[in-house]
Amino acid sequence: DLPTQRRIASRLKKQMATLEQARHSTSEAFKAHRPLFEKTLSENFHGITPLSVGRDEAPAPEGWRWQSLLDLARLATGHTPSRRCPEYWADGDIPWLALPDIRALDCRVATETSEKTNALGIANSSARVLPPGTVALSRTASVGFVTIFGCEMATSQDFVNWVCGPSLHAPFLLWLLRASRAFIKGVSTGAVHQTVYMDVVERFRVCLPDLPTQQKIAARLDEAFLILQRLQAAHEAQLAAL
Repeated sequence: DLPTQRRIASRLKKQMATLEQARHSTSEAFKAHRPLFEKTLSENFHGITPLSVGRDEAPAPEGWRWQSLLDLARLATGHTPSRRCPEYWADGDIPWLALPDIRALDCRVATETSEKTNALGIANSSARVLPPGTVALSRTASVGFVTIFGCEMATSQDFVNWVCGPSLHAPFLLWLLRASRAFIKGVSTGAVHQTVYMDVVERFRVCLPDLPTQQKIAARLDEAFLILQRLQAAHEAQLAAL
């Protein structure tokens, strides 16, 4: 009857308001953790932007120094095997990193990609298979996202890739680029899609300490990022439960 309908509607209205409040509180609690991670990231680089193109460099912290990235790592670019040749993609067994993959792989180890090419595709393109530990930075559209290879992999031309030498710890380079994301976006140009052009990339300079310190910093940031991932998973589980 009508009175019962009204009681049920009133009860549901109150319950839905409680649910929305819980959802909002859960989201706000998670949002508070992201600035904390950004602060941790900044503190580990002494509050400076550790990347430059040879101008407006911050003073190097004690025990650190500025160097050309090309002196520390081999730069490699990517390419897309022709889409007109389906045989370049048939039964692909070589992971091929492209822009649709990078947001999910940001600051993570990349082992799987949405597409794979094969040896024929690599042989007939400018793409190169790069070793595990290669650090890849997206330079077009999704500018500034970064990942590290967990296996041999090739990339599209939307990435610049660094194979680190003996004095540069690859996970440290990943976090250095992540800490410099705003700077990287700032040096991108373009009317339609923002792009960091190769002449800029080739002038990248990095501020870094000795190898053992690089390894310690990378380990600390790996742990901080892992905690953030766990919090995010818990947040998503709470929202699903609500």
